[in-house]
Amino acid sequence: MSELANLLKEFHIAAKISIFVYDENKKLTGKFKQTVSPNFPAKFLHKIEPTLPAKSCRVFNTSKNECFSVLCLPSKKYHLLVFWCNLQTITTLGYFHDSFPSVSLERLIANTRIFYFSLFKQLPEIDKPAFINDPEPLINDDNDQKQIYHNSYYRELLMLKSLEKGNLAEFKPRLKSFIESGTFGKMATGNELRNSKDLLIAATTLFTRAAIKGGMHPESAYQLSDKCVQRIERLTQINSIVDLTQEIGEIFLSHIRTAQNFSKATLIFLIQDYIYQHLNEPVDLNQMSKQLNYSKNYLCRIFKQATNQTIVDYANEQKIREVQSQLVFSNKSITEIAAMLGFYDQSYLTKLFKRYLGTTPIKFRQKYHM
Repeated sequence: MSELANLLKEFHIAAKISIFVYDENKKLTGKFKQTVSPNFPAKFLHKIEPTLPAKSCRVFNTSKNECFSVLCLPSKKYHLLVFWCNLQTITTLGYFHDSFPSVSLERLIANTRIFYFSLFKQLPEIDKPAFINDPEPLINDDNDQKQIYHNSYYRELLMLKSLEKGNLAEFKPRLKSFIESGTFGKMATGNELRNSKDLLIAATTLFTRAAIKGGMHPESAYQLSDKCVQRIERLTQINSIVDLTQEIGEIFLSHIRTAQNFSKATLIFLIQDYIYQHLNEPVDLNQMSKQLNYSKNYLCRIFKQATNQTIVDYANEQKIREVQSQLVFSNKSITEIAAMLGFYDQSYLTKLFKRYLGTTPIKFRQKYHM
């Protein structure tokens, strides 16, 4: 089992799919899943036939837009492998376009075929997915009922406010936070491409209103909106609503910055953008002043007056946020992370990290690493 367990572990990491191992009595003997993922529900396990032939594959699709596949091995102790694409995990991990059933089902079948081939050196025969009507709410690890909600209205307001201000450095994380707050709605049934287009058009409408509030001339905003909608309608395939939403938002944001009555605070946003774009480099105020075409002293004074924070402190704060992300979601060493973010040595990173968070990077990783 050791070799199979290692293969399942690596496959789970690569495919981002929860995997559960059962013996011939359907007793759980192993699982490979993210901390945020629930356990495989017993109500689905009962739907699997008790006498599947060895080396057979079955695929199931539920009315909750979830899907799972079952691979039967010629072993009593390690009899069933269940690969589960559940909506809760997809939403939490950021695979938002996979929340559409056709996409997640296609990914599941493709990954199942790949894993089957790695075991038996041949592709499996997979019948049409069996449908399971599941009227119950989603279930989490603690067997509590958990309802999946639409994206948060309040996070939407924060995201639109950052676009209205023309602040790219703030818009990106606000957009990410808004998307992670729930799931996209269903505006068209039976046609996923149409549904994706409708969602993008709705986002464009919101961006248009925010752009006008931010100082963009209404007629210019409406004309830009028309062009974006026309581009959306010409698409024959949409792989990621998230990526296109961000792209459209940034188009409007760039126009807001060039509006005639946009405030002088644009310079603050330009400084923040420069820091964001050069996050992997040491803070170089001389180079920044050359690129933005202002003196170093002027940039430092204006930024301090507007934010009550120095440029270097702000840059270090953004770097520490990225360090946190790397410590949680990657296996890079502290030395590698320090080099990646332009710190001269690991000891300085550790000192800075402790100043901001009151703990060391090593202790932080031990507590939160996924």
